[in-house]
Order: sequence, then structure tokens, then C-alpha cells
Amino acid sequence: MLRDILPNCLRVKQVLPLHPVVWQDESFAGGSVSMQQLIEKYSPEFSEGAASMLHPMLINGHFQTAYAAYKPFKTIDVVNYKRLVLKYPDNGVGTLDIAVKSLNPEIDGNYVPESQKTRSLPESYSYFKPDDPRLSSNDDKPMVIILHGLTGGSAESYARTLVNRITTLYNFEACVFNARGCCQSSITTPQLYNAGWTNDIRHCVNDLRSRFPNRKLYMVGFSLGASVMTNYIGEEGANSYIKCAVALGNPWDLTHSSYYINNTKMGARFYSPALAQNLVDLSKSHMEMLKKDPKMRERYESKMVNINTVEQFDNFFTAPMFGYNTATEYYRNASSCNRLLSIRTPFLAINSLDDPIVGFEAMPEEEVRANPFTLLVETTKGGHVAWFEDTKGKRWYTDPLCRFLSGFHKEIVLKGLEPSTDGDLPQNNFGPVMTTQLDYD
Repeated sequence: MLRDILPNCLRVKQVLPLHPVVWQDESFAGGSVSMQQLIEKYSPEFSEGAASMLHPMLINGHFQTAYAAYKPFKTIDVVNYKRLVLKYPDNGVGTLDIAVKSLNPEIDGNYVPESQKTRSLPESYSYFKPDDPRLSSNDDKPMVIILHGLTGGSAESYARTLVNRITTLYNFEACVFNARGCCQSSITTPQLYNAGWTNDIRHCVNDLRSRFPNRKLYMVGFSLGASVMTNYIGEEGANSYIKCAVALGNPWDLTHSSYYINNTKMGARFYSPALAQNLVDLSKSHMEMLKKDPKMRERYESKMVNINTVEQFDNFFTAPMFGYNTATEYYRNASSCNRLLSIRTPFLAINSLDDPIVGFEAMPEEEVRANPFTLLVETTKGGHVAWFEDTKGKRWYTDPLCRFLSGFHKEIVLKGLEPSTDGDLPQNNFGPVMTTQLDYD
């Protein structure tokens, strides 16, 4: 077809497990349904060989990725959030932004918890009061938890477009989990986060289960958040409370992605310095608290200059903060491809092969083929968590992803179906990510 030769034509390749899980259901042909069949029914855009047209000017991964960085789309997909402060066992805090229908000044006021008064929020945000009735419910509406990228948060356009669509059109509740210190939140201990740090999202999931005991939980991770999510789902194994998970733009092998971004012209010149600067800016905004760690104070004072790559930042700060000797040791340990084989949650991954940050050579295709619970969608175009179809913020993945989660909830979860497979489940030779915490006493 003519569109196949156009530079903005996106094509889909599916990587399928050899023995995929199925759910017995007589309403489907053959008496059972798989994730592949659900995609064909609800999200044909993700089907093998499917073609879609992206914006005609954003013809490759560089243009797509640059546009995502350039355009925040602040007036599009505006979401009203209420912010909940999560208190972690190590005395740290995080924030969870929960989408609400509206912000009514008579109900919501302008409440700001004492521990968060040093940080300001956009006008479309407000903090929950401790006795807010929306902080608990016995309803059974499905809820999706979204994990953001490197230094992002709930305000990112890739998160807002998903939150807006799935809450307004698909009867889901939605929230965005902000990593420590991100999205204008404060920290109360001298620790941030990393690609394998799963303790905080585990705490968040348990907190949501206690507040909304009848809600079925789903999870979507973007970029670094996809790495955290994959590690978390893999560590939980058969004990996962998540009904279905979707990872977009996951840097599966952190060692490879670090090498790739620092050894391509665009990566070394633009992407790596820009991401490193984001990490530096985030750290500087919390420097007073971060310097309370005596083992790290001198590093902050002497090394927080001339940081040109993410690897430099991770060598000087992330690695020692979490008990690693080097950035490479951290990358090898925290790479989410290590825990893909232990996933026992239905898991859909979407990666663009022209992603200039993640690269394309280290897609975990063999791991996906070995794990019945997984399915990988590879696209020829899309950049890094971009996939723009127009200049107004419409992204290729948004509606198909919403339909897939809605279809999964309708066809699998609401019917109480259990997965089965005619193949053996793979053994995972990697344990949990190292989760050394600092001694704050």
C-alpha cells in the first residue's frame, strides 16, 4: 500500500509467548481467549501488522521525542487532581495524585499538609483533607495507577492524556504515583529513587487496597516508571494485586540504554545532557534535605557541577545513595529485563524501535517468548513515549490502551476468569532488586 512507503507510517510487530496464557470463555471462538485476541477485538491498532499514520512532520524518533519535550500541552487534557501524601516506613514521604471530577472550593478549600508547605502546586491541584470522604470507598470501579518517567509526574502530558480519557470515557478511576521529590513534592529523608526501587510503589498499592478494598487495580508505567513497574510486578510474582499491567518505552536493559544514549551523536549531544540536567535540577531543589546524609554531603558540594550524562549523575549520586559501588552495578542489578520471567500478571509492553533514548537492540524478545503472561508490541515509529498523531497532543497509544484495559476488565476480571497455560512457567534466576536503605537515625 502507498502509506507503507510514507515516512510517518507506523507498523506493528507483535512478539508473542510460545505458550500464552488463556482464559476459558465459551463466548469466544475455541472456548478461550488470550491477550492477543483481546487486542484484536478491542485494540486492533496493537495487532500484528497494523498500520497507523503519525504526524507527517514528525517522521522519526528524534522529531517525535523532541516534540514531546517541546510541547507540554498545558491546556489540553487538563486533569483535576487531589494530592495524597504517602508516609513510608523509613520516615520518607511520597505523593499520589488522584483524578477527581472537579475542584470545588467550598469542599476542597486550599488545604496543604504541614510537611508539604514548602512546595507549590498548579491551580488544577489541591491536597486532600485528612477526613475527605473520597479517600476511601467500597465501590468496585476499576482503578489504574500510573508511574511517570525519569523526573516527571502527574502533570506530564503523556500521563494526563491517559488519565483524562480513561476516567471520562471508560468509567475507570485513575491516579499518578509521583516518585520521591518529583512533581513539586517535598522529601523528608535524604533519599530519592531509582529504576529498581520498588518499596514505595509497593507501599502505595497496599495503601490503595486498604482505602478501596473492592477496586481492581491496573498499572501503566512510562519510561523509568515502566522499569520500576516491571521490577515490582516481577518481584510480586503470583502474589501481585495488579490485574493487568502495561509498560510503555521501558528501558529494559539499563546498561545497554546508557551505552546507547552516550554513544550516538544525538544522544551524547542532546538527550543525555538534558536528562542529566533534569536530575541535577531535581536534586538542587531538595539539596537542603539531601545534604543531611553525612556520607553524601561532600559529594553534593563537589560533584554537582559539570554533570553532562545520566551515567555521571548515577555514578556520583544514585549508586552510592542506594548502596551500589558504581552506576554500572546499579544498571545491571536494576534492569527490569532481569525480572520479566517471574511476572505472573498479564503484561503488555509497547516499545518504539526508533526510540533514541532506549535504543532497539536489547528488546527482551526471548524473555517474552518464554513467559506466557507477557506480550510485546514493537512499533517502527514513535520515539520515546511520544507516538504523536497530530500537533494537538493526540497520541497513537491512548485510546487503544484505554480500550484494552476496559476490555480486559470486562472480559476477564468481571467474569472472574483464571489464566491457564499448556506450557511450563519459566524459572527466574534473578532475585529482587537490591533495596538498601540509608540509616537516617
